[in-house]
Amino acid sequence: MILATHAIVGGAIASLMPSHPAAAFVLGFASHFALDALPHWDYPIRSPSIDPTIAAPLRFDRALLRDAIAIGSDGLGGLVAAFLLFATATTQWAIMLGAFGALFPDALQFLYTRFPREPLRSVQRFHVWIHTERKINESLLLGVGSQALFVAAVIAITLVAQDGRLFATTLAAPAAVAP
Repeated sequence: MILATHAIVGGAIASLMPSHPAAAFVLGFASHFALDALPHWDYPIRSPSIDPTIAAPLRFDRALLRDAIAIGSDGLGGLVAAFLLFATATTQWAIMLGAFGALFPDALQFLYTRFPREPLRSVQRFHVWIHTERKINESLLLGVGSQALFVAAVIAITLVAQDGRLFATTLAAPAAVAP
Protein backbone atom coordinates (compact mmCIF):
# COMPACT_ATOMS: atom_id res chain seq x y z
CA MET A 1 0.00 0.00 0.00
CA ILE A 2 1.10 3.54 -0.50
CA LEU A 3 1.83 5.50 2.66
CA ALA A 4 -1.13 7.85 2.22
CA THR A 5 -3.51 4.89 2.39
CA HIS A 6 -1.87 3.66 5.59
CA ALA A 7 -2.01 7.13 7.20
CA ILE A 8 -5.67 7.72 6.33
CA VAL A 9 -6.70 4.33 7.68
CA GLY A 10 -4.69 4.98 10.85
CA GLY A 11 -6.42 8.36 11.22
CA ALA A 12 -9.82 6.76 10.65
CA ILE A 13 -9.16 4.19 13.36
CA ALA A 14 -7.99 6.91 15.74
CA SER A 15 -11.14 8.94 15.05
CA LEU A 16 -13.15 6.10 16.56
CA MET A 17 -11.17 6.30 19.83
CA PRO A 18 -10.09 9.94 20.19
CA SER A 19 -9.74 9.77 23.97
CA HIS A 20 -7.21 6.90 23.72
CA PRO A 21 -4.21 8.21 21.75
CA ALA A 22 -1.89 5.37 22.81
CA ALA A 23 -4.42 2.79 21.61
CA ALA A 24 -4.83 4.81 18.39
CA PHE A 25 -1.07 4.54 17.77
CA VAL A 26 -1.00 0.80 18.50
CA LEU A 27 -4.04 0.05 16.32
CA GLY A 28 -2.68 2.28 13.55
CA PHE A 29 0.57 0.30 13.76
CA ALA A 30 -1.34 -3.00 13.57
CA SER A 31 -3.46 -1.74 10.67
CA HIS A 32 -0.32 -1.33 8.58
CA PHE A 33 0.27 -5.08 8.63
CA ALA A 34 -3.40 -5.88 7.95
CA LEU A 35 -3.33 -3.62 4.88
CA ASP A 36 -0.04 -5.05 3.65
CA ALA A 37 -1.63 -8.50 3.71
CA LEU A 38 -4.10 -7.38 1.01
CA PRO A 39 -3.11 -7.51 -2.67
CA HIS A 40 -2.06 -3.98 -3.64
CA TRP A 41 0.19 -1.80 -5.77
CA ASP A 42 3.43 -0.29 -4.48
CA TYR A 43 5.41 2.34 -6.33
CA PRO A 44 8.88 1.22 -7.34
CA ILE A 45 11.84 1.99 -5.08
CA ARG A 46 14.73 2.96 -7.34
CA SER A 47 17.45 3.50 -4.77
CA PRO A 48 19.12 0.35 -3.45
CA SER A 49 19.96 2.43 -0.37
CA ILE A 50 16.37 2.41 0.88
CA ASP A 51 14.99 -0.72 -0.76
CA PRO A 52 14.46 -3.10 2.19
CA THR A 53 15.06 -6.13 -0.04
CA ILE A 54 18.54 -4.89 -0.99
CA ALA A 55 19.74 -2.86 2.03
CA ALA A 56 22.70 -1.37 0.18
CA PRO A 57 24.92 1.21 1.86
CA LEU A 58 23.40 4.69 1.94
CA ARG A 59 24.41 6.48 -1.24
CA PHE A 60 23.31 10.05 -1.86
CA ASP A 61 22.44 10.04 -5.55
CA ARG A 62 19.59 10.97 -7.89
CA ALA A 63 17.70 7.73 -7.22
CA LEU A 64 17.75 8.35 -3.47
CA LEU A 65 16.54 11.93 -3.98
CA ARG A 66 13.67 10.78 -6.22
CA ASP A 67 12.65 8.09 -3.75
CA ALA A 68 12.91 10.49 -0.81
CA ILE A 69 10.65 12.98 -2.58
CA ALA A 70 8.12 10.29 -3.56
CA ILE A 71 8.07 8.64 -0.14
CA GLY A 72 8.11 11.95 1.73
CA SER A 73 5.29 13.51 -0.27
CA ASP A 74 3.25 10.31 -0.07
CA GLY A 75 3.59 10.08 3.71
CA LEU A 76 3.09 13.81 4.30
CA GLY A 77 0.07 13.83 2.00
CA GLY A 78 -1.45 10.97 3.95
CA LEU A 79 -0.84 12.71 7.28
CA VAL A 80 -2.40 15.94 6.00
CA ALA A 81 -5.38 14.06 4.56
CA ALA A 82 -5.94 12.15 7.82
CA PHE A 83 -5.75 15.41 9.77
CA LEU A 84 -8.15 17.25 7.44
CA LEU A 85 -10.60 14.37 7.30
CA PHE A 86 -10.75 13.37 10.94
CA ALA A 87 -9.11 15.84 13.32
CA THR A 88 -10.89 18.36 15.50
CA ALA A 89 -9.44 20.65 18.13
CA THR A 90 -9.90 17.93 20.75
CA THR A 91 -8.91 14.90 18.67
CA GLN A 92 -5.93 16.12 16.67
CA TRP A 93 -3.28 14.33 18.77
CA ALA A 94 -5.05 10.99 18.63
CA ILE A 95 -5.58 11.32 14.87
CA MET A 96 -1.92 12.14 14.26
CA LEU A 97 -0.75 9.31 16.53
CA GLY A 98 -3.01 6.83 14.70
CA ALA A 99 -1.72 8.04 11.32
CA PHE A 100 1.93 8.01 12.47
CA GLY A 101 1.43 4.54 13.95
CA ALA A 102 0.20 3.32 10.57
CA LEU A 103 3.32 4.71 8.87
CA PHE A 104 5.79 3.53 11.50
CA PRO A 105 6.33 -0.08 10.28
CA ASP A 106 7.81 1.18 7.00
CA ALA A 107 10.13 3.52 8.90
CA LEU A 108 11.21 0.51 10.95
CA GLN A 109 12.03 -1.32 7.71
CA PHE A 110 14.49 1.43 6.83
CA LEU A 111 15.98 1.33 10.32
CA TYR A 112 16.31 -2.45 10.06
CA THR A 113 18.44 -2.10 6.92
CA ARG A 114 20.84 0.08 8.94
CA PHE A 115 20.62 -1.76 12.29
CA PRO A 116 19.64 -5.43 11.70
CA ARG A 117 19.24 -6.28 15.39
CA GLU A 118 16.39 -7.16 17.71
CA PRO A 119 13.63 -6.05 18.04
CA LEU A 120 13.86 -4.69 14.48
CA ARG A 121 14.80 -8.14 13.16
CA SER A 122 11.59 -9.70 14.48
CA VAL A 123 9.43 -6.83 13.23
CA GLN A 124 11.04 -7.09 9.79
CA ARG A 125 10.56 -10.86 9.70
CA PHE A 126 6.86 -10.40 10.52
CA HIS A 127 6.51 -7.55 8.01
CA VAL A 128 7.96 -9.69 5.21
CA TRP A 129 5.85 -12.68 6.24
CA ILE A 130 2.53 -10.76 6.37
CA HIS A 131 3.16 -8.75 3.18
CA THR A 132 1.24 -10.26 0.30
CA GLU A 133 3.10 -11.61 -2.68
CA ARG A 134 0.10 -10.88 -4.89
CA LYS A 135 0.58 -7.47 -6.45
CA ILE A 136 -1.59 -5.25 -8.58
CA ASN A 137 0.96 -4.59 -11.30
CA GLU A 138 -1.29 -3.91 -14.27
CA SER A 139 -1.01 -0.13 -14.18
CA LEU A 140 -0.46 2.91 -12.05
CA LEU A 141 -4.08 3.93 -12.63
CA LEU A 142 -5.45 0.61 -11.40
CA GLY A 143 -3.02 0.49 -8.49
CA VAL A 144 -3.69 4.00 -7.20
CA GLY A 145 -7.36 3.84 -8.20
CA SER A 146 -7.96 0.69 -6.18
CA GLN A 147 -6.38 2.31 -3.13
CA ALA A 148 -8.42 5.48 -3.65
CA LEU A 149 -11.60 3.39 -3.71
CA PHE A 150 -10.45 1.57 -0.59
CA VAL A 151 -9.79 4.89 1.18
CA ALA A 152 -13.23 6.17 0.11
CA ALA A 153 -14.80 3.04 1.61
CA VAL A 154 -12.84 3.52 4.85
CA ILE A 155 -13.99 7.14 5.08
CA ALA A 156 -17.61 6.12 4.42
CA ILE A 157 -17.49 3.36 7.03
CA THR A 158 -15.92 5.75 9.52
CA LEU A 159 -18.66 8.30 8.82
CA VAL A 160 -21.35 5.70 9.45
CA ALA A 161 -19.57 4.48 12.59
CA GLN A 162 -19.51 8.02 13.93
CA ASP A 163 -23.23 8.51 13.17
CA GLY A 164 -22.49 11.19 10.59
CA ARG A 165 -20.28 13.25 12.93
CA LEU A 166 -17.22 13.16 10.66
CA PHE A 167 -17.49 16.73 9.39
CA ALA A 168 -19.89 18.06 12.03
CA THR A 169 -17.29 20.06 13.93
CA THR A 170 -15.40 21.37 10.93
CA LEU A 171 -18.44 22.46 8.93
CA ALA A 172 -20.51 23.82 11.80
CA ALA A 173 -21.21 27.53 11.77
CA PRO A 174 -18.97 29.48 14.12
CA ALA A 175 -20.56 30.40 17.42
CA ALA A 176 -21.63 33.97 17.84
CA VAL A 177 -19.29 35.99 19.95
CA ALA A 178 -20.86 38.43 22.43
CA PRO A 179 -19.58 42.01 22.14
